[in-house]
Amino acid sequence: EALSHIWHKPIALFAIASIAIGHVVMVSVMVMTPVHMAHVDVSLKIIGLVISVHVIGMYAFSPIVGSFSDRIGRVKTIQIGLIVLIAACFVAGSAAADDVPRLGLGLFLLGLGWSFTLIAGSALLSSSVDPTLKTSSQGASDLVMNLAGAGGGAMAGVIISSLTYGWLCLFAAVPVLLLAIWSAAFRSFETP
Repeated sequence: EALSHIWHKPIALFAIASIAIGHVVMVSVMVMTPVHMAHVDVSLKIIGLVISVHVIGMYAFSPIVGSFSDRIGRVKTIQIGLIVLIAACFVAGSAAADDVPRLGLGLFLLGLGWSFTLIAGSALLSSSVDPTLKTSSQGASDLVMNLAGAGGGAMAGVIISSLTYGWLCLFAAVPVLLLAIWSAAFRSFETP
């Protein structure tokens, strides 16, 4: 019922797509970064540091992102997150496997962009569905997000085995760009 309700409300569909696409991009790039780095024998200690910086990007600024979303609106916050995700794909995707500072910056941006799309997308979804379906809509959102992440992680392995990490980052940026184009349809929609 919740998924059907979301499907028929364009703003709710945009919200859940923002959550899912942000998550699929984050998972796809994040899970293959250690593989990319280990390919040239970067130490586990350094790989762990890069992933730690990524986790900081995901969670450390959550209260600020939430406040930002309340102030400027959910759609604008999602759009900022999409820009950050595209930047993350470019920075990480153009880094050599042993370019730790560049990969660290790319993964930090990846986590931060994910935080923007997840927090603002969840708030937008909650505010755009019927009150009786808020809880089940969040559950549906979690389901869609995690299925997208699982699919993205699996596809990332296939891409990395056939092409390169740079190609993976390029492919990851495509749905973000498409979502950014779609977001223009909601630029006048504000739910601060």
